[in-house]
Amino acid sequence: MNDVEETLRRTLGSASQQAPRMPIHLPAQLEVAYRRRRRRNLAQVVLAAAAVVAVAVGTAAVLRHGDTTITTLSPPTSAPDAPEAWPLPEPVARVWPEAVHKVPARGPGGTKLMPQTFIDDRTVLVTTWGGFEKTNALHTYDLVTHDLRKITDVPTPAGTVVFASDFTVGDGRVVWWTATKDAQVHVWTAPLSGGDATTVADVEAGTAPGLDGLAVEGDRIVFSPTSGGVFTVPAVGGAVQAVPGGEGMHLLEWPWVGSPGAAAEGDGTRFTTISNVETGETSVAVRHNGEHTLACGVRLCAGVREDRKSFYRLRDGSQEKELPMHDLSPDGLARERFLVAMVTAEGAGHIPILYDVSAGTAADLGVRAKGGSLSIPGVARDGRLVSYQVGDDLYVIDLAKIG
Repeated sequence: MNDVEETLRRTLGSASQQAPRMPIHLPAQLEVAYRRRRRRNLAQVVLAAAAVVAVAVGTAAVLRHGDTTITTLSPPTSAPDAPEAWPLPEPVARVWPEAVHKVPARGPGGTKLMPQTFIDDRTVLVTTWGGFEKTNALHTYDLVTHDLRKITDVPTPAGTVVFASDFTVGDGRVVWWTATKDAQVHVWTAPLSGGDATTVADVEAGTAPGLDGLAVEGDRIVFSPTSGGVFTVPAVGGAVQAVPGGEGMHLLEWPWVGSPGAAAEGDGTRFTTISNVETGETSVAVRHNGEHTLACGVRLCAGVREDRKSFYRLRDGSQEKELPMHDLSPDGLARERFLVAMVTAEGAGHIPILYDVSAGTAADLGVRAKGGSLSIPGVARDGRLVSYQVGDDLYVIDLAKIG
């Protein structure tokens, strides 16, 4: 492979990590799905690149940047089954004032803040950037005082093809991973109190190097490679151990593991089969004919039927309710309750809303199309944080604070 081919491979590889799955019928109607980074091999990268090229022929492309989906809007089409326009919802800060923080989008010295996950009820882990997709440092940010404190620099070893990803906190530390061109995944950690970043595990990851699950449980780090299997390693470093019962599985929410995993191929169905590796309890979700995407959590599943109508229900198939929007994120419901969805609102066109399925309450996130594209906030991997920028303000929503 020559230098030009290597550069192209790295560039496409980095871009592909930000490409979420497109929901069913996306070109027909912009009900946009989002999800944190998807790890893909080179063939899948080509498909992601093709999706970008599709903009030129009048469809829609979805590009990912952190937890925000950038959707390039195609000319509107009329579909006979298109849902009616919504009345414009109230602003999110008015609907759930206890959950919404509005802070400056840049820290001292003009540093752009990229929230990653909550550390506690008022402190957020934020990253600063060192270039395209490259994180150069981690900080804590106090949502009340606006104080920014550096935790550590984020190294980028030679040969890196996937930059620092999936920042996760627990037990006084932050963990993340990178991947190098030798198909190795490197698990990193640093103390939240401050200190150098160190690697605690180097894992052979096969043809699609990456992790699709990462957690901190006490003094151990739990992770699952995209290729399958659930493993632990001491948080201070040491031997990697396979989790009994985790063979071929993926981490859902410790101690629950299952399949298909978050990065599985196919129609986006995931975690229909799960098991608790501590108690041995298992669950296989009910799935009916004519259902496409079925994304499940520990209790609930959300899906889309052939007619594009969406729904959610308990894993055993009971208490099913239809949702008032077409298509869904294939990742299901955040906290098994919330979703960010695209709707058409009266007088506002296509807008992203935050929707609480348990109460049937919708809130306008205040994001509008600009220059033919629309930035759609996503839920962070902690299932709790939603963040996005409007003008010079950064909105940080804590889903855990919505009663």
